[in-house]
Amino acid sequence: MNPYDKAHELVRALRESEEYRTMKQSVDQVSGDDQAKRMITDFHMKQLEFERNRLLGQEPTQEDQEDLQKLYDVLQLHTAVRDYLRAEYQFGMIIQDIQKILSDALEEITIMPELTEGSV
Repeated sequence: MNPYDKAHELVRALRESEEYRTMKQSVDQVSGDDQAKRMITDFHMKQLEFERNRLLGQEPTQEDQEDLQKLYDVLQLHTAVRDYLRAEYQFGMIIQDIQKILSDALEEITIMPELTEGSV
């Protein structure tokens, strides 16, 4: 069994999934709408900044959380953007699940001490 062949098989299966087709359709829908693309890009940049700060130990303020939520609420009013974000979330969940499956399967060959409350 060739893992590369299986990887290509996985890609084919993903492309045949409803989530992929919905994501592709959403991308096509917003690709011709510069305003929608800008809105999505701005939202992603704010999400990344929010997450980066959190990972750096800078807990987001209540105001930061509310600002991000307000922006998300505004984006929900634009049908193409709302559909894109929903499709992106659904497809992202599949990718996360696949990554978890791979990670769990390869855990036995990973050299990494388990982090427990006692070792932190």
